[in-house]
Amino acid sequence: MTTSTTPRRAHDKRVLPVVTALERHGLVDLSRHDETVAVVDQALGGQVVGATTLRSRLAELAGYVGGALVAVAGALFVADQWMNLSVVQQVGLLAVVAVLLFGAGVTVGVTGGGVATLRAGTQPVRQRLASVLFTAGAAAATAAVVVWLIDVIEQRGTEMEEGSLIGLGGALTLIVVAAVGYLLAPTLLGQAAVAVGAGYAVPFTLDSIGDMDPLPLGLMFLALGLGWLALAERGLWQELLAGRIIGSVFVVVGAQIPVGSEQAWIGYLLTLLVAAAGFALYVSRRAWPYLAVGVVGVTLAVPEALLDWTEGSLGTAGVLLVAGVTLLGASLAGLRLRKEVEETPPR
Repeated sequence: MTTSTTPRRAHDKRVLPVVTALERHGLVDLSRHDETVAVVDQALGGQVVGATTLRSRLAELAGYVGGALVAVAGALFVADQWMNLSVVQQVGLLAVVAVLLFGAGVTVGVTGGGVATLRAGTQPVRQRLASVLFTAGAAAATAAVVVWLIDVIEQRGTEMEEGSLIGLGGALTLIVVAAVGYLLAPTLLGQAAVAVGAGYAVPFTLDSIGDMDPLPLGLMFLALGLGWLALAERGLWQELLAGRIIGSVFVVVGAQIPVGSEQAWIGYLLTLLVAAAGFALYVSRRAWPYLAVGVVGVTLAVPEALLDWTEGSLGTAGVLLVAGVTLLGASLAGLRLRKEVEETPPR
């Protein structure tokens, strides 16, 4: 009897801490505790230790170093000859680099058992290396589009009027190509690349249509953040925590942008609504980024509104005092809410 139960108990000691850590960080729903235990138990039981050996890590490091050296050498060569190249040659060169980088990323997957393994994450070393190559390819493709658009607009003689189209074209290219790379090899780097493209696309879009007022700009960032969080909660962003953080940042930034306009009260209201939504989501999802949104939102909105309504009569010391008291109160409320949530049994 001792022989049959001892390995199982040892295995449970590895499974339960992993499940508990995932639940505390909001990565796993507490109501699915038993399912999570079963999945982690099965995964650990079939885990291949060789995938995380020193040899594989050194191979990954060699891939990064080799890629960096090739990139630096290529950049130095191109820098010397860049001004002597025509626009067609410049765009063609950048496009070839993008294709080669994407091809190298696909090759990493194919040699490891198929491209599907990159998305499955069964070989994290290859997945990370492929993601770096895909993201670099997205950057090269973006540069190619920007160079081409600059030439097109210069020939039309409307640099000032259509300059925002250059940025918008580059941002959209980065979003599309980086998203393709993310679909092939989902990692934090790939998600961050898409986020950078989306963040630049918002102001360039408004500028291209001649409407850079703070209110529409803030609403677009707010909508972007809400959409990002929706994708994260639906599991389309595999890095759930990163998706929640990125979406939360977009939401808070979007709510705050109107504060600098003539309709500042809309910014105060949006920020308070975002804070309330953050607290509510924390209760249901038990994810700390939502709690941070609530605390940050209250801390920003209350002093800003009070300073505006008193027309600055509080002075610097008064504003700092109000901000400090608000931050302290919001933090205490957040800690209290977190304690209550952690003590609430899973439904």
